[in-house]
Parts: sequence; structure tokens; C-alpha cells
Amino acid sequence: MTKYIIGVHAGHNASAAIGDTEGNLIYAAQEERFNYEKNYWGFPVKSIRACMDYVGAEASDIERIVSGQRSIPIRYHSREDVLKAYQRHESVVGRLRQGLLVPLFLKLKKDHNQDKFLARLKNMGLGNIPVEFEDHHRGHAGTAYYGLRESKDERALVLTCDGDGDGLCASVRVCENGEERIIATTEWANSLGAIYSWVTFATGFVPLEHEYKLMGMGAYAPEDRAKENSQIFHDLLGFDDEHGLTFKRKKLEYISNLRNHFFSELEGKRFDWICAGVQRFTEDFLCQWVENCVRYTGISTVRAAGGVFMNVKANKRISDLDCVERFEAFPSCGDESLSIGAYYLSCAKHHGSDKVEPLQSYYLGDTIDDERAEAAIQSAGFRYERPKNIAKAVADALVEGEPLARVSGRMEFGARALGNRSILADPSNQDVVRVVNQMVKKRDFWMPFAPMMKSDRQDTYIANPKKLSSPYMMMTFDARDNYKEFIAAVHNADLTCRAQLLEEEQNPEMYAIINEFQKKTGRSVVLNTSYNIHGLPLVRNEKQALDVFANTGLTRMQLGSFMVYKD
Repeated sequence: MTKYIIGVHAGHNASAAIGDTEGNLIYAAQEERFNYEKNYWGFPVKSIRACMDYVGAEASDIERIVSGQRSIPIRYHSREDVLKAYQRHESVVGRLRQGLLVPLFLKLKKDHNQDKFLARLKNMGLGNIPVEFEDHHRGHAGTAYYGLRESKDERALVLTCDGDGDGLCASVRVCENGEERIIATTEWANSLGAIYSWVTFATGFVPLEHEYKLMGMGAYAPEDRAKENSQIFHDLLGFDDEHGLTFKRKKLEYISNLRNHFFSELEGKRFDWICAGVQRFTEDFLCQWVENCVRYTGISTVRAAGGVFMNVKANKRISDLDCVERFEAFPSCGDESLSIGAYYLSCAKHHGSDKVEPLQSYYLGDTIDDERAEAAIQSAGFRYERPKNIAKAVADALVEGEPLARVSGRMEFGARALGNRSILADPSNQDVVRVVNQMVKKRDFWMPFAPMMKSDRQDTYIANPKKLSSPYMMMTFDARDNYKEFIAAVHNADLTCRAQLLEEEQNPEMYAIINEFQKKTGRSVVLNTSYNIHGLPLVRNEKQALDVFANTGLTRMQLGSFMVYKD
């Protein structure tokens, strides 16, 4: 009988993943998709249930459950709670708490909330299953190594970097043949990720959620202003040891207590200059760190994970380094992926590292069922048809200049829509940005959309001299001189794009759509953005897809095998 392992991340952007003991990751989902609250913070009850339902498992079929961290922030936090937590630092009590109580707590209570974690499992009827707790940064490293390795004997430099987790904010490891050697770690009080989150808060956005908005705006500032303002942050954080493998703050206080210092430094500066400064600093700092680590270890194959590596512009800079031969960040490598890392680590530990299969696909969630889809469409009252060639029908709509939603196949895991829960459009029309924003997205005017292109045609549109893989949109590329052919999916300030390079075997249905679009236009690239209302998660099922369709300006949608129309 097949036995399963469930990986769990309870905390910010809670999630669960399930795989068998033969090393095959089968299903994974974030709790936000079930509760319909973006980046849901708490315990992933519904995600765990969904994992078991997908494989048809009972409690007796679960070999073990593994948490992706030891100290677990399990209590529910709303977006407002997160903002209040940052605001508390302005008070004397808040500063004392962060400067004295938190460090003491982290040292003395490394198993924080494990009892509550076990109690939640017991309440779900899973109390008799063995439970393990993995270190937070080891969980991130597990995703990068096991999920991205190209061969099972690959020797890789594995880097993790985030705000904090289990007392750390960064680590350097060498991984080979299922073994890891920890080279260096950085304590949480010296966090690069914390600097970026504090600037996110200072500029009026929600920390742990809106950092990407600063990254997008940063490109609009002049280079001299970016460099000038980056110095504010270089004055706060540097490197500790002689090899430059660990981070060290340049002030006595913890990074989180230095907010007043750099808030005063930022006062009166233009919004775009601030964004450019923190982005330029982040890129420069990470590149220097990677160079230091490659020099020290002699390893030029770099795998990365942790929320800081969600910064696609920094990832591009890293990938361009002469000392780096291969670079890849695990897809959607924030804390949501810790459930996947927990599964990988447990399977490797108990059943052998050679059994763990690298990530084959990120379409890990629920699928769209045609029978349910047709019933839902009829109930909603929309006009629909079932074309003989659905790919051609979608391409025809795009050629006519009509943006449309595509909800078909299995749901993507993580922050990026990869074609199955997407809005598609013809990227040659710059005005489509305005149209999609007015119809659905309501996103900040400076934020670009992304292109999805056939991997074998990438040289037509982007520069990728090292032929790096990019199936999950985890880095940007420079657009070529013909960028006007897909201008709506290019960042207008610096002409870069966060391209998804699609292989046919990854998503044959989406590949067929681009093929049909290419037949009609000669262009093998489409605009792709997530199918959701701004501030809400990606849609999961037929009902959510139709609800968003009904409440936005979209007039066409592919739902499974059907084309749905709104007059």
C-alpha cells in the first residue's frame, strides 16, 4: 500500500504538500486559495485536507507529517495585524520588546508553538501520526537542492536568504549526493530581508506582501539617484568575516530597531529614489555575497531559496555574474514553499536522497473538471460553447485584441500564474495594459505584466546568453530591439521582462495556444498575468473563476474545455 508524507508550513502564507515515499511530489496548495485571503497566516487545515483528498488517503496512509520550521508563528494574523506589528516598533515598549525580549525568547524557546501544532493535528484526527520539525532555513535549502538539482550527484552552492526564520536570515551550504555542509549562517538581527520590508512599510505598503512594488518602481529613478540612495542602506549592513559569507549590521542596534535611523535618512526624498536605492542596494549586496561564496567554495552552480530571492531583478544581476555558471531560484521561494522543502527533506532522510525527484511541474493544485465546469456555467447563466479546437478559439480571441481569462488544468502553486489561472492578451498592443487594469487588475500603474513565450523561440525576444531555465518566472531578462512586438509585457523603464520560457511538455495545452497565435501573427509570445482581483489570491475552482468573471470587465474566458462569453 502506498504511504505518504505531508509537509506543512504553518505561519505566513500557510501551505501543505503531499508526496509518496518514492520521492514523488503529488499535490501542494496554499491555504489562501481555500480561505480566499491573500497570504493567509495561520494553520493550513484546509490545505492538509485537500492534500489527503487528492490522493484519497486516510490517516493510516500517512507515514509522517513534517513542519518546515521549528518555532512556529501559528496564530492567525490579518493584513491589519501585520501593519500593527510594524507600527508597534515606534513605541518605547515596542523597541524594548524587539531589542530584549525577542532575542531572549528566540534563544530559550526554539520549539515555540510546537505543542499547538500537534494539538491542531489532533483536532483533525491526525494525532497518532509521527511528526517531525525541520529547521526553517534547512527547509528553504531543501527546496533549492532537491527541487532544482539537474542530477542526483550534482554539487551545488545552496544559498538561503529571507527576513528571518528559526533565528536566522541567511545560510550558505554545499550540497552533494544528498549530503549538506553548512558553511556559514547569519543571525536574524542582521537581516537584508528586514531592511527591504521596513522600507516597504515606510513607503506606505504592506510589508511581507508588497515588496515587489518597490522593485517595479525602482527602475524609473535615474542611475545616479539609485546609487546615492543605496548608500543609506550600505551604511547599515555589510559583511562580517574575512571571507564575506555572513552579514553584519554596522550599527549597534538590531536591523528592526534601526527603522527610525533610516526613516530620518529617507525623509524628504522622492518615492522613486527610495525604491531605487533599496533595490540597488539589495542587488549590489546579493551579488557581492554570491561572489564571496563562489570564491570561497569554488562552486559556480548556485541554487537559491528564501523570500529575498523572489526579487527577480536581483536574480538577473546574480545570473549575469561572470563567476556564476548556473543560477536558479526555487519557484515562489517564500515561506509558502517550506511545506515542499519539509516533504523533500523527510523523504530523503527516511527513504534515501536518491529517491527524491526534482520538481517536474508547478501545476500542483486542483484541476478543472469539465462536468463541474459546465454545470457551474449553466448555473451562472453565461453563454458558452465547446469548440472543437479550444487552443484555436483562445488564439482567435487574442488576435481580435480581446484579453481573456484562462482557467484550465491544474492550479499553479505559489505566487506566479503560469498559464492555467491566467489572463492572456496580445502583448503587441500597449493599450492592453490599461484595458486589463481597468477590467480586472486595478494594479499600480508602474507595475509591468509578463510575457510567456515558447522556449525554443526565446532568442527572438530576450537575451539569455547562459541559456538559463526560466519556466517559473523567477528572473528578468533584457528584451531585444524588437521589444515593441511584446511591449505590453515589458517594463517600460528599463526594457526588461519577467519571462516564462515554456517547454511543450510543461503545459501542452498552453503551448498549443501560443502555437495557434504564432500561426496567425508570426509572434510566439503572449501577455500573461494572474487571474485574480488585486489583493485576492488566484482563483482555484470553477465557482471562483465565474465569480471573478461576473464581477470584472472581462467578456471571454476559457473554463476547461469551454469558451464562456459575457455580452
